[in-house]
Amino acid sequence: MKTMTVTTVLLAGALTALSTAPAPVVATSLTSAAAGDSAHRLPAYLQGYRQGQLLCPGAALTGKVSVAIIDPMMATTDAPGDCTLRDMKAANPGTQFLAYLNVGAMRPWEHWNGIFQNSCADMSDRRSAQFAVTTTNPAVATTPAGHAGYPDFSYLTVADLSPAYAKACADTAHTILSTDAERGITDAPPARFDGIFLDDTSLSPAHGQDMVDIGQWGPWADDDAYGRAMIDTITRIDSALTDSMGTDVPVAMNLGLYPAWNNQVDLALELAATGAVDFALREHSTAESTGTPFSPERMHEEAAAFRAITTAGLPIVQHDYSVPLRQLPATAYDRGLPIDSSATCLQNDSENRAQILDAADRRRALDHRLTLGNVLLHRTPDTTTMTATLSQAEPTCQDNAWDDDRHWEDVTRASVDTTDPQITALTQALASSAHPVAAPFQDNGVLITKLSDGRVLAVNQNLDTRSVHVFGTDLTIPGRSAAID
Repeated sequence: MKTMTVTTVLLAGALTALSTAPAPVVATSLTSAAAGDSAHRLPAYLQGYRQGQLLCPGAALTGKVSVAIIDPMMATTDAPGDCTLRDMKAANPGTQFLAYLNVGAMRPWEHWNGIFQNSCADMSDRRSAQFAVTTTNPAVATTPAGHAGYPDFSYLTVADLSPAYAKACADTAHTILSTDAERGITDAPPARFDGIFLDDTSLSPAHGQDMVDIGQWGPWADDDAYGRAMIDTITRIDSALTDSMGTDVPVAMNLGLYPAWNNQVDLALELAATGAVDFALREHSTAESTGTPFSPERMHEEAAAFRAITTAGLPIVQHDYSVPLRQLPATAYDRGLPIDSSATCLQNDSENRAQILDAADRRRALDHRLTLGNVLLHRTPDTTTMTATLSQAEPTCQDNAWDDDRHWEDVTRASVDTTDPQITALTQALASSAHPVAAPFQDNGVLITKLSDGRVLAVNQNLDTRSVHVFGTDLTIPGRSAAID
C-alpha cells in the first residue's frame, strides 16, 4: 500500500505542475508514419544477429516500425538470401533507419562487413590501440591484450573518450552515412542510413566497473568525470556529423545511468541541454533480460527520472528484451519467473518445442503490455515523447543459429505478436500521444487512470490476475501486464 501511495502522490505532483512549452520535435520522428497505419508503429531495437531481417519485404515487422536501429552489416549481404538496407527502405517508406555504432567500447574489425562496421575504431588495427585504456587497478577487467574491458565481454576494449577518439567515431559514422548499401534481393533503388545510434554511452563506466565500487582507474578522476567525457564525445560526434553531412543528422543513444543516483540524473540533464541527441534508449525498464521482474518501487523511481530527462528535452524510449527461448518446462515461463539463461537454447527438433513456444509467446505478450502500460501510466502532457520500443528478440540463441541451425529462435520470427488486440490498443495510445488526465488510483491492487483519449488504463504489477470495475467498465488484467479499454 505504501508503494502505491507514493506513486500516486508524485505523479499527481507532475500532473499539477504542467508546462505549456511545445514538445520536442523528435516526437514526429518517433511516432509518425509516412505510409501505413501510424497506430501500429513504435521504434524497434533490432541490432542483434540479423534481426534487421524482420524488416525485409513481407517480413513480420514490415510497415510496423517508426524508427529501426539495426547493425550496419544490414547494408551488406551477410548471408545468402538476405535482404539489405536497400530492400528494407523500399519496403518501409515511413521508417527511419539508424546504424548501430558502439562508442563506449571498441571491437575487432569484421571483414565481411566492409566499411559498414559497428565500432568507432578497429582494435585489430594498431593505430586504434591509441584509444585503448590501460590501468594498474587489479579490479578492472582486461582484454587478452591487457587493455581495460568489460567483464564477460572480452572482445570489447574500453575507449578513452578523448577528442581524437570522438573524431574517429564521427569519421566512421560519416562513412556509413555517405555510402550506398549493397544490392539486395530486389531491384530497390540505392539507399543509405538516415542516422546513427550510439551504444554503450553510459554516464559512468558501468558494467561493474564504476569507480565508486572498485577505485579510480583510467584517465578519469571519478565516475562523474567519465560521464562528462562521454557527454563531450557525443556532442563532438553530433557537431562533426552536422558539419560533414551538411545537415542535422539524427543521433540517438543507449543511455546508461542509475536513476536512483541524483548525480547521474543531473548529468543526463546536462546532456539534454546540449541538444545533441534526438532520443535516448533505456534498456530494461520493467525487468532484467532474463525476465526477473523489477519491483514497483524501482519502476516508479526510474519513471520519475525519465520524466525529468524527457521534460529537459531528451525523450526516453523504454526497451525490454523478450525472455529467452530455452529448453525448459513450459511452466518456467509463468508470470514473474526468471528464465535460466544458462539452459540450452530451444532447438527446432526439441520434443516439446510447440508447448514452450506457446508459453513463451504468451509471456512475451504480457511482458510487452506491461512495458507499454508502464510508459503510459507515467506520461504527462509535457512528456508524451516518452515512449517504448517493440520488444526485441533475445539474441543469444540467434547467434548460436549461425553455427547450428537446430537452435531456435528463427531470426525472422518476431518476439511479440503486434496483432494482439491489447498490444494494438496500447500501442495506438502511445503513438497518439495519450497521457493520464489525473493521478492514478488503486482498485484491487491495480493502478487505474483515465487517459486523454478517453480510455481507461489499468496496470497490474502483481503476479496474479486481478479484475476491476472502474469508470463503468470491467477489466481483467493478467499478472504483470496492462490493459486498456
